[in-house]
Amino acid sequence: MTLPKHLKNALIIGLAYVCVVLIMRYRRDGMDWGPALLIGLLVTPLALLLSWGRDRLIGKEPRGHLP
Repeated sequence: MTLPKHLKNALIIGLAYVCVVLIMRYRRDGMDWGPALLIGLLVTPLALLLSWGRDRLIGKEPRGHLP
C-alpha cells in the first residue's frame, strides 16, 4: 500500500509532534500539558528542518533517481 505524498508528510509531522509532546510531558521532571503542547509546536518544524538539512549536507539522492 502506498500513500499519497501529502498524506505521508502529514503523518510524519503528526507523529513527530506527538513524540515531542509526550517526551516533554513524561520526562523525569515532567511538564504540564499546556507548555508541552506549545513547545511541541516550536520543536517539530525545527526537528524536521534539521533532518532535511542533514540529508542535503551528506548528499543523499532523492528516491527514484537513476544513476
